[in-house]
Amino acid sequence: MPFLNEEVKEWIALELQSLGVEDLAVYALEAGTEGDERRVMVATEVGLLDHRYAPFGSSARYRLAMLMYPWQVLRGVELRADTFRLWAREHRTRWSFRLHHPHFEAATESPDLGQALCDLARVCAVMAEPFGVPAGRVSSDVPGVIPGGPRPIPPTGDAPEPGEGGADAGDESTEPAEASSDVSGNGTADTPPAEAAQRPTAVPIGDDEEILDLSDEERAAVPTRSDDPS
Repeated sequence: MPFLNEEVKEWIALELQSLGVEDLAVYALEAGTEGDERRVMVATEVGLLDHRYAPFGSSARYRLAMLMYPWQVLRGVELRADTFRLWAREHRTRWSFRLHHPHFEAATESPDLGQALCDLARVCAVMAEPFGVPAGRVSSDVPGVIPGGPRPIPPTGDAPEPGEGGADAGDESTEPAEASSDVSGNGTADTPPAEAAQRPTAVPIGDDEEILDLSDEERAAVPTRSDDPS
């Protein structure tokens, strides 16, 4: 890592010691208009440490500023590789890495720096939480969910009685009862008992989750994931 001097290494080592973690991957590059700054990304088990090493007041004094991003907030991990032929038996690979949040871009044709960039990309891809879906769960596991979007409203036992809260509230309170009769083992006139028993039930929403009412245009604009059914 050519842009890491002994002072930066020592200060980052002190940070890791205070956090009680070890570095999983490290990448540094030049920053600033005059090339006198350094940006150092350090991947750890608790999050991504974003460092900026720059002059503080004068070129004789430097400081190292760090901001930690927990893995749950990382978004948009991209790694690209372009391999091209130089001569008959020689080739070169250009590695490009990008993070959408926090914003970070780096590219290199050096084999050693390319390996360091791949290490950083691998750790970020494994540790970062998938977009729009809770950790350990894919959107295809949720019945009736819009790919990449919010989960459906589940039936609740504390719905208002008919007549309370106006006509709209009465209409909403009758929908869960009708849904529950459809998924019962007896079935209905339109649904056989075997088919009704296999129908998935709604999944309760968690804390701090919000139900969104999307239009057809907004549903079409919702990004999808590679593990969602087409």
